Amino acid sequence: MKLTLTTLCLFLSFCSLGQRVFPDDFRKGGIEVNSQLTDLSLYSLDSVQLNSSDLKNKVTLINYWFVGCRGCRQEEEFMKEITEYFSEEDKVQFISITPSTSSEVKEYFQKHGDFGFPVYPAGGFKQVKKTFNVKTFPHSQIVVDGTIVENVGIPIARAEWKDWLIDEIKEELVKLEQLHQ
Repeated sequence: MKLTLTTLCLFLSFCSLGQRVFPDDFRKGGIEVNSQLTDLSLYSLDSVQLNSSDLKNKVTLINYWFVGCRGCRQEEEFMKEITEYFSEEDKVQFISITPSTSSEVKEYFQKHGDFGFPVYPAGGFKQVKKTFNVKTFPHSQIVVDGTIVENVGIPIARAEWKDWLIDEIKEELVKLEQLHQ
């Protein structure tokens, strides 16, 4: 594996001195932070509709991926671990949005197993880019009460990054609970 100077610098900036700060270079793309997700209407593989109202009073991790994406495949186990970590928390939900077709996703799940959370095919790459401004995959967003609070444009494919994401979700959950008291 070839390690570029940029990759090394970004890795060291993330890992140095035990800091839990995610590099800003990886927080680009997606609908702008502090934007509201409105007019959201998607159907899952199981024909369950997701609307903007389903994001209210919840911390939602939206994971954008597609069949054939190497980075997406790298983060699958970590995403399953994050989902399991919050499995008892009813104010945290996980959803996946993909430009892949329903049949491609179903075939993929037959080979590799599903993610343990709903997948919403979104009509192809052009539609995902137009609707969600996602240009690189995988991409994840933390959405709180319908508002995007974090964009992550790399695979969550390291234990440190998984731990960072868990901490971010926990922090947003505390804020959400305080807001609704």
